[in-house]
Amino acid sequence: MLKKLLLLFSFFVLAICPSRAAIFSYDFSKVIAEQDFDGSSTISITVLDKNTKKVLYSKNENKMMNTASALKLYTFASALDTLGEDYKFETAFYLSGGNLYLKLGADPLLTKDDLYELVQKLKKSVDFKNVKYIYIDDSIISRTPYPDGWCVDDFWPTIAPISPYIIDGNKVKIRIVLAPYRESMTIVQDDKYKFSFINQLEISDVNDIKIAKNYTDMQNLITMSGKIADDYNLYIPVSNPKTLFIARLEDAFGKYKIPYSDKFYFKVTPVNAKKVASVNHTIEDVSVPILKYSDNFSSEVLFRVAGNVYAKNHGIKPQITGSSLGTTKNGILMFNDFYTKANLDMKYIKIVDGSGVSRYNAASSKWLAQALLYLSNKYELKKYMEGADEGTLKKRLRYLKGNVYAKTGTHKGLSSLVGLMTTKKEQDVAFAIIVQCFTKSASMLKTFEDDLVDCIFNL
Repeated sequence: MLKKLLLLFSFFVLAICPSRAAIFSYDFSKVIAEQDFDGSSTISITVLDKNTKKVLYSKNENKMMNTASALKLYTFASALDTLGEDYKFETAFYLSGGNLYLKLGADPLLTKDDLYELVQKLKKSVDFKNVKYIYIDDSIISRTPYPDGWCVDDFWPTIAPISPYIIDGNKVKIRIVLAPYRESMTIVQDDKYKFSFINQLEISDVNDIKIAKNYTDMQNLITMSGKIADDYNLYIPVSNPKTLFIARLEDAFGKYKIPYSDKFYFKVTPVNAKKVASVNHTIEDVSVPILKYSDNFSSEVLFRVAGNVYAKNHGIKPQITGSSLGTTKNGILMFNDFYTKANLDMKYIKIVDGSGVSRYNAASSKWLAQALLYLSNKYELKKYMEGADEGTLKKRLRYLKGNVYAKTGTHKGLSSLVGLMTTKKEQDVAFAIIVQCFTKSASMLKTFEDDLVDCIFNL
């Protein structure tokens, strides 16, 4: 009788717990079958041996699928090749002919404190009695706020407008303060850059705040709706980055009592101008928000900055006289040239932006894995990538810490993961995983992805 009960219990456990059985086998086909792909979902995987370039595992390896933010690793690498590992995003004042020129560097990390430091240096190095005019040189990248191919949902307030004028990520802080007895609220704007608000918020016991605007209208009218339970801080992208930057610059001039009362003018910095003050961030600094925290704004700015340098190096002229060469289009030319020279088959990669935001980007997992092998041999790539339990891999793959370095990508119903790994057998591999049209929860999608990484580790 006891034996029958034990057999019955074993059968019951297997019947209700089939989902983990595949994981312990480290068998790709079983892990994939476990998720019950029914034809509406698609998966593409390629795993390559780093030394021999042999395919260790593949499925749908040539199928073109959306890369999401995994693309950032590849656009970053092409920009790194163009700019060099010593490149600095420099914001600097130059002096020429009695005039000062502020040459913008499109530094995605530039803050108000950096600008104050720059102006403080300027005051120490320049006698303003001899300064006639101050010009701003904004020629480094174009002012097109968003790349072609982005959907409405990708615009404001998800990502600030892209511009050569960058300060504090082109966002300002707004405070919503409730009255002591919660009978009313006040929207506090401490910044010189002001918004106009349509306040439709309701005082409640939860915070669920939504902000919106007409994305075709670059004015500052913001609608706030939803619920608010207590004091709340919002960081809202500005509609006009140039206005914000100049307001910050005027504040810095006021703080250090710079004796300049005229307005700012706009002109390209003369070639023979003398640098008198500067602040900067390195390309490695900028890689952190891009590759470890998947920041779209920084990625697009870098792509345009590198596109500008690439265009100048290759004698490309602007289509409109006076317009910037720092465009997404020139970034794409740079990208395609870089990987063509690596002898990769470019029919398996198509991009329209530098961050992977657009749904029109597409690549095969085979191309992504092959490109990763090329990049890992060309650069010390791991220092730029996120490791297990870091950045967007926080709380993921902890037991593989030190063994895996990767870049994630996520859209609704879609996930991608590309990376370098040392397997259990100490075999160095490059891998690419793309899952598209996944109909289950986002957490299940990431768990499934991690299970596939387990399979790769145990090859």
